[in-house]
Amino acid sequence: MESMNWMEIISAHVMWKQRLTAYLAGTSQEALDPETIKLDDRCALGKWIYGDGKPMNVLPGYEEVRTLHATFHQNAAQVVSLHLAGDTAGAEALLNGDYSRLSEKLKHRILGLSNQVKSAGDGIPRF
Repeated sequence: MESMNWMEIISAHVMWKQRLTAYLAGTSQEALDPETIKLDDRCALGKWIYGDGKPMNVLPGYEEVRTLHATFHQNAAQVVSLHLAGDTAGAEALLNGDYSRLSEKLKHRILGLSNQVKSAGDGIPRF
């Protein structure tokens, strides 16, 4: 099973807040597409969850990380959708409220899962 760089995974997800903040402020050159953002299987963590990490689904933290990660991507997409619809205030409220709380929780759960994965080593059954 491929080794994960968990700190890079966490960093990439933490950076989304900065990307979204810049986007809402109009200082980003990025063209963000909510339909693409909401896909939770495209980033490194998503590829791991639905690919190499699938055998880890027996670990206690796996399902929570999978669910939180999917919601994280949905919230990020909603921030962009609200902004595109002209509701930048609503987008900022979501970004600084539910999105930020979820992002922080996801970061901690990813850390917890990374510890579980490291502890499990090769003891995880492969199906």
